[in-house]
Amino acid sequence: MRHYENLVIVKPTFTAEEIQASVKAIEEVITSNGGEIAATNAMGMRKLAYPIDKNERGYYHVIYYSTAPAAIAEIERRFRINEDLLRFVTIKYDTNREIKAWNELVVKANKAPEAPVKEETPTEEAPVVAEAPAKQEAPATEAPATEAPAE
Repeated sequence: MRHYENLVIVKPTFTAEEIQASVKAIEEVITSNGGEIAATNAMGMRKLAYPIDKNERGYYHVIYYSTAPAAIAEIERRFRINEDLLRFVTIKYDTNREIKAWNELVVKANKAPEAPVKEETPTEEAPVVAEAPAKQEAPATEAPATEAPAE
């Protein structure tokens, strides 16, 4: 069995539950073809280098696994017909040096905390919320000033 890494980019228009279901389906494709998943790394929502199918962002997920070389053709075929995926790339780790690097990546991925599914993006409301406390503090400082002379 050889060591592989798959980076998949899932469409950003899905909800958190739909993204997790899509990732589980991707992992199922690997395990159903005789692969053993060593680690996964959910990288979260990120900006793409260029738009893909009019999408500016995508949910990145990396899967480290071992499988027979003959199974890769079927795994990639199933990835190509999966409409939930914007892109995918399969990387083979073949030499001893590459396998050592793969083992280090697996250890690192197992130690990394789970990334959030959706990343909070600043909206137009965020500056309004930031200004609101400043406006509330001004009347609060005026109120004690008027109460102090009244005593």
